[in-house]
Amino acid sequence: MRFQILAGTLVLSLIGSAAVLAGTQGGASAKPDLVVSSISSPDRVAFQGNGFRVFDRTRNIGSGTARATRTQYYLSAGGHRTAVGRRSVARLAPHRSSTGSAAASVPVILEAGIYSLVACADSAGAAKETRELNNCRIATTKFLVKKPPPRV
Repeated sequence: MRFQILAGTLVLSLIGSAAVLAGTQGGASAKPDLVVSSISSPDRVAFQGNGFRVFDRTRNIGSGTARATRTQYYLSAGGHRTAVGRRSVARLAPHRSSTGSAAASVPVILEAGIYSLVACADSAGAAKETRELNNCRIATTKFLVKKPPPRV
């Protein structure tokens, strides 16, 4: 009889410990998940050394608030990306977005060719997200980078 009472007490103790442990793991803090949900398409032609404006919408699709971050703009071709501009994004509550624009410029040293415009949320990795690999979006239209015309 003593053994049964001792065994019953032990089982109840283990069940209680398991419940406490499950409660602390289940209450893990919610994390943000930043994505670029839209990006403007640039003009069809851009000249080396010239600038253009980029518009984007950066969203927090996660369940936690994201700290202030930045969205970085790149020109991409042949698997290589060149940073051309960025904009600051204020703290984003869950399921909120930030729409804005920034100036970007085509570097003079960039080779002439066909490029894609890419925007990446949280480019510096400031926010610890639930998914880190879904931050970028590519503009739907590619564009041509050319040498500027000669001055007259």
